[in-house]
Amino acid sequence: MAQVVRPPESVPWAGRLEIARLAFPILYGEVVGVITPLVIVAIMSRVDEEALYLRSLYVPLALLFIALQMGLDISNQVAAALSRGRGRPQDVLPTAASMVVVGGAVWGAVALAVIAGAPWIASLLEVPPGSTADFVSFVRWICCANLLWLPVSLCTSSLRGYGHVRSAAGVVLLGAGVEIATAAVLGFGTGLGMYALPIAMAAGGVAALSYAVLALVRTEVWRSREALNWRPEAVTHLASVGGPITISFVVIAASNFGLMWVVAPFGPDVVSGFSAAAALETLILVPSTAIGSATAITMNRLRGAGRPDLVMSAMKAGLGLAWLTYSVLALAVWLPRAPLASLIAGAPDVAAQTELFLGIVGLTYGCMGITVTAIVVIEQIGGGFLALLLNIPYFLGTVAVGALFARAVGVQGLYWTLALLNATGVLTAPLLASRFVRRRFSGGPR
Repeated sequence: MAQVVRPPESVPWAGRLEIARLAFPILYGEVVGVITPLVIVAIMSRVDEEALYLRSLYVPLALLFIALQMGLDISNQVAAALSRGRGRPQDVLPTAASMVVVGGAVWGAVALAVIAGAPWIASLLEVPPGSTADFVSFVRWICCANLLWLPVSLCTSSLRGYGHVRSAAGVVLLGAGVEIATAAVLGFGTGLGMYALPIAMAAGGVAALSYAVLALVRTEVWRSREALNWRPEAVTHLASVGGPITISFVVIAASNFGLMWVVAPFGPDVVSGFSAAAALETLILVPSTAIGSATAITMNRLRGAGRPDLVMSAMKAGLGLAWLTYSVLALAVWLPRAPLASLIAGAPDVAAQTELFLGIVGLTYGCMGITVTAIVVIEQIGGGFLALLLNIPYFLGTVAVGALFARAVGVQGLYWTLALLNATGVLTAPLLASRFVRRRFSGGPR
C-alpha cells in the first residue's frame, strides 16, 4: 500500500522541522563521507610515504569519479522522491535499474579510458620514473574497485529519495567503517602498502552493497517492485539533473587545481595552511548540502503529489533552516580561529596561515552555506543549468580574479576575493532560486 505523504504545511516552522528530520541522517552520512578520506590519508602517512604520495596524485582522478557518482546519485534521488509523492513505490527500482545501465556504460567507459591512459597520466603529473610503474598499477586497480560503488550509490539514493534516510546513512557508515578497518589491517599488517587501498575500497563497496540490498528488501520499494523494464524517464532525469551536476563538480575540481596554482608561489607554509583551511571548509559546508538535499526531497515529493502550491513554502522553510544553522556556524569558526587553526594545521607557521585565511573568510561561511543550500535545491528540482550558471562565475572567478589580487598584494588578495564572492553569492543565489521556483510552479505563493 502506498504511503501517505505528509507535506510540510504552510507554517514555516513546521516545514523546518520536517526538513531537519530528513537533513540530520543525510548530514551524518555526508560527514562520514568527508572524514573517511582524511582517515585513510592519516593511515597511509604512517604506513608508506610512497603510498601517501601516489594517493595524493590520484585525487584529481577521484574527483572525476565523484562528479559522475553525484550526477547519477542525485538524478536517482529526484526520481525516487517523485515516486514517493505519487505514491508509486513500484517505480523506484525499475528507474534505478535503468540508470545502472546508462551509468554503468558511462562509468565503465571513463574507467577504461583512465586504465588505458594511466601511463600518459603519470607523465602529465610528472611522476618520478622510479614510481611510474607503481602509480600506473595503483590507478588501474583502484579504477576497478571504484566500479563497485555505482550500484551502492543508486541503492542509497533510492532509499534516501523515498524517505528511508537513516537506512541510506547506515549504508555509508558501514561502507566507510569496513574501508577504514581494511586499510588499517592490510596497511599495517601485510606490507601491501598502496595496494591496501583498492582492496579496502572494494571491501567497503561489497559491505555497503550487501547492506543496501538488505535495507531495500525491508521497504515497500522492494515489496511493490515491478519488472525491471527499461524506463525512458531515467535518461530525462540524467540529462536534466545529472548532467549539470556532473559538470558543476568538474568545474569545482578545476577551480581547486587553479587555487593551488595561485597559492603555490607563496611557499609550502601558505600552501599547507590554505589546504588545511580548505579541508575545514569542506566539513563546514556539509550541513548546507544536507539541508539542500532534504529541502529538495520534500519539494520533489510535493511535485509528485500534485501540490505545487506548497513547493515555495518548503523552499522558504529550507532556506530559513540554513540561515539559522549558518548564523551559528560562521561565528563558531571565526571567533576561535586561532586555537582552531592550531588544532587542524599543527605546525605554528602553517597554523598562522590558516588563521589568516579564517580571519578574512571565516565569517562569510555564513553566506556561503546559504548560497550552497539554494544551489543544491535548484540542482535537484530541475534547475541544473541555472545552478551551473551560478557555479561557473564563482569558482572560475575565484581563480581568475583571486590570482590578480594575490599577485598584486599577496595571498591576502585571494582571501579577500573569496570573502567578497561569498558575500555576493548570498545576495544573488537565493533570489534567483526563488524566482526559478515561482516561475516553474505557478501554483505556488507569489
